[in-house]
Order: sequence, then structure tokens, then C-alpha cells
Amino acid sequence: MTSFLKVSGTKIVNDDGPVVLKGAATGGHLNMENFITGYPGHESEHKAVLKSKIGEEKFKFFFDKFYEYFWTEKDAIFYKEELNLNCLRIPFNYRHFIDDEGDMFTIKPEGFKRLDAIVDTCTKHQIYTILDLHAVPGGQNQDWHSDSSVHKSLFWDFKIFQDVIINLWVKLAEHYKDNTWVAGYNPLNEPAVSDHSKLVNFYIKVEEAVRTVDPNHIFFLDGNTYAMDFRQFPKDPAKAFPNTVLAIHDYSRFGFPGSETYVGSEEQKAKLKHQYERKVEYMKKNNLPVWNGEFGPVYASTFRGDADPEATNKVRYQVLKDQLDVYKHGDPSGDGAAIGWSIWLYKDIGYQGLTYMG
Repeated sequence: MTSFLKVSGTKIVNDDGPVVLKGAATGGHLNMENFITGYPGHESEHKAVLKSKIGEEKFKFFFDKFYEYFWTEKDAIFYKEELNLNCLRIPFNYRHFIDDEGDMFTIKPEGFKRLDAIVDTCTKHQIYTILDLHAVPGGQNQDWHSDSSVHKSLFWDFKIFQDVIINLWVKLAEHYKDNTWVAGYNPLNEPAVSDHSKLVNFYIKVEEAVRTVDPNHIFFLDGNTYAMDFRQFPKDPAKAFPNTVLAIHDYSRFGFPGSETYVGSEEQKAKLKHQYERKVEYMKKNNLPVWNGEFGPVYASTFRGDADPEATNKVRYQVLKDQLDVYKHGDPSGDGAAIGWSIWLYKDIGYQGLTYMG
């Protein structure tokens, strides 16, 4: 049995010393996104259309098997032994735990069943997990991956939504408080709200509530504006958020279609480094740890009809390699140590996944 991970200066450590978390996110499993599934729209729309076409019974059978087969013990073994990764980020949608049309403070047991199926296999194979709440009521940002069709972040306008999610995190913490292979909790993916104080106040409230039942697990807090902006965070962050890692997302335009062709020039490498260092200025100033919760290029494929995918992907792999080189020496302390990272993502239809449909 391993000890709980904890924060020490700019490092994540256990009883044996520093631990660098390296991994990926499961992807479109417990939170479906259109570019991962290949269908337009967001998860609730996907499901509504499918149910209307095949009926309740077949719909339930399909998704029971989908959740069961997406991540299995074979994935855990491959992830650990072949990919040599030690941490899995698990994005999940609040709707696995909460019924929009019922008492939103009553937690559905099937949510724990689905999350446990991943966490338990990772625990068995000594893979750390980070629980990532990827979609909340009303949407924590304006985009489709928060499973909202209105393109507004209404989560910040209704206290009831925030109270419901704080209650959910308390229940999650009660459930996982003794599991030392759970690295910690990522309470909101890519929040975006014009009033920064609303985000900070929510983080303070969820941290205080969870600490009443779980004093040990690390919090991984995304910055505002899609995990990029920490300028309005507290002046004494270690006091406001003890045992906390600040999480950035560090996508590079070089890894996406329509960008300048990446050749790995010193100027382009400098841009990769600068975009990272700009996001971690707050962490450097306050001697805090950083974790890159998402990054990764988009890959071309014959499956989608892209022209010369082999040449394109050779470039994209180089972008990924050069970003990893930045993180290899990216500790905010300046001592040249590595930071943890999580590639987006482990499995999809061939867009960004480390594994994909052929």
C-alpha cells in the first residue's frame, strides 16, 4: 500500500520522495465529446437522439456495455506496462450521479459503480487516478464539452447549482477518502467566468466542505478562462488552498490544423516554452506546484480523408515531443525538475487519442 500523495513546496511527494504524475485522460467514456465520438452535439443530445431511435431497453443495454468495455483491466495493464504511464485522469459528467429532474442532492449509486470500475482496476495495477468533474449543471464554461447546449456558463449564476456540486464532491470524498492510489480531486474542468471571485469563492467552499470528510487528498484546481489564468487567485494561496496543485491546460496551436508549419526551430521551441511559462507565473511567484492537466496535438488520418496524414503526424509528434521537453524541466522552483502532465487523451476515434479505431 502506498502513502497518500501530498504537496511539498513545488513538488508532489509520497513517503518515498517526489512523484511525477505522467498520464492521459480516459476521454469520451464518462463524458462524451463530439470530436471524440465523431457525432455532432454534446452528450445529452447524443443520448436523447439514440434513445428516440432504439428505445429505452436497447438504449440502456448499449450504454451499460459501453461503460463496461471502454476501460477494462486490459487497458490498465497496457497503460502501465506498455505506455509506462502512472496516472489516469478520469473526466466524468455530473449526470452519472445527479438526476436533473429529481432531487439533485440525492446521489445515484450507478455513478459510483461506473467510476469504481476504473479506479479499482487502476488501484490494482498501481496507477494513480485524478477524478475530473468535466461537466456541471448549467455549464462551468461556455463550450459544448461541459454538456450544455446554451453556450453560457449558468453554473455561476445559480447558487443551487454550486451547492449541488459541493454536495457531490463531499460524497465522492467520503467514498474515496481511504484510497491512496487516488491522487486527488479536479473539482472543475476549464472553468470560465468573468467575475474571477466567483471561481475562487467556489474553490474555497468546496475545499472546506471536502476537508471535513477527507483531509488527505490533493486538490487539482484549474485556473480561470479554460485553465489558463490565475491572476485573481488569493495572495496567500498556500493558506487559502492547502495541499493543492494548480492545473493548467497547455495546448499549442502548432499541433492543430491551420497553424504555421512546425519545424522545431529554436524560435518555435521558444514559443512553446514561453506559452508554458506565461501560464505558471503565479506558481513561480508563490512557490506552488503545477500540473498540466491537458495538452496534445490533433492527428490526421486516412479514416477522415486527410491529405498525407503520415507527413502531418510526423510534425505533430514533434510538437508533442518538444512540449514534453519543456515539462521535463518545468518545475516552478527553477531547480530543473519535471512537472506532471496528462495528455488529452487515451482513447478516441483517431483524433487525439493515444489509442484509436483503425
